[in-house]
Amino acid sequence: MDDRLQDKLRQLGDLDLAILVSLSAGQHCIFASEPHATRGLRDELRLTCTGTFGLQAAVIDCSASSTVDDFSEALLVDVVDDFEDALERRDDPVDPPPRGHSPARFGSVGNTLDDRRIADVVIAHHLDQAAANVQVQTLELLRTKRIFTRTSMHLAPRAFLFVVVLSQPDARLAHHLHDMFALAHTHDEEAGLPRLHGTLGPPLPPAFSAKDIKHLRALSDQVRMTGEVAAYLHNIVVFMRMSRYVKAGVTAAATRHLRAVATALAPLHGLDYVPPSLIALAARKVYPHRLVLATAETERSLQWGSEPAAVREALEGLTVEDVVDDVIASVETPL
Repeated sequence: MDDRLQDKLRQLGDLDLAILVSLSAGQHCIFASEPHATRGLRDELRLTCTGTFGLQAAVIDCSASSTVDDFSEALLVDVVDDFEDALERRDDPVDPPPRGHSPARFGSVGNTLDDRRIADVVIAHHLDQAAANVQVQTLELLRTKRIFTRTSMHLAPRAFLFVVVLSQPDARLAHHLHDMFALAHTHDEEAGLPRLHGTLGPPLPPAFSAKDIKHLRALSDQVRMTGEVAAYLHNIVVFMRMSRYVKAGVTAAATRHLRAVATALAPLHGLDYVPPSLIALAARKVYPHRLVLATAETERSLQWGSEPAAVREALEGLTVEDVVDDVIASVETPL
């Protein structure tokens, strides 16, 4: 990575870095904060996406009364790309629309031209409180990068990013949807919201252009992982799955995300290979929002005669972060 990008990286805050890692890895992200601070976090993320990365952002405020139509309409923005960007989107690897539907860029049913597209970044505030059908629609969007309204099919950009701001730190999305998000970041209120509160000074041009993001992705594709480090990653996954403290959450998608995030982190640290330390760092970002901890009734050693009182004492006060750290400490690190 050249010195220009390194200088830009040094100026980024925690939220900027979380978004940058997500863009570099091509993965979606969950953010959390205390319930009273989620609206400020939502607005700060929107300003970060537009101000730091120059991306079009759509904000969706979800609730139990949100409908699928409300959700779909809130995703869409007017097309403001230049010609080269439009051509790139036209080459996106999406399946042809079902019979009877026309892609938005070629018009829509009923002779009503609707050439809107899905925003570069969608920030879904309190998505965990939305009804099941809205969350299913979100899952379909993340899988296919397209969405159908009543008249058209709308496509997402190639570098599409979906961001969720949870209603509270321990909230969870629907099971399969939750597993689609590679990273989770909990925002510390003490870190502040510099863009929202104007502490960054006057607005500046985007620090990271689309060309910069493409360059970081290209560098990630070239990152090497030795056999020893790949084995270390595998062992972390196995130890995580076998931990007595873990009931569920160590999925195949989590393993793919662990590799993708570790690979994306390497160029940001000026490396063209993945050291064990980046595997451990990625594990601390990929697993905390996924893991479901065992309880005194479900802890597996009870099947082999452990005393319930002793198990209850061992689990008391245990957090997901404690479990991830325990697993990492249990796995031998390659030299």
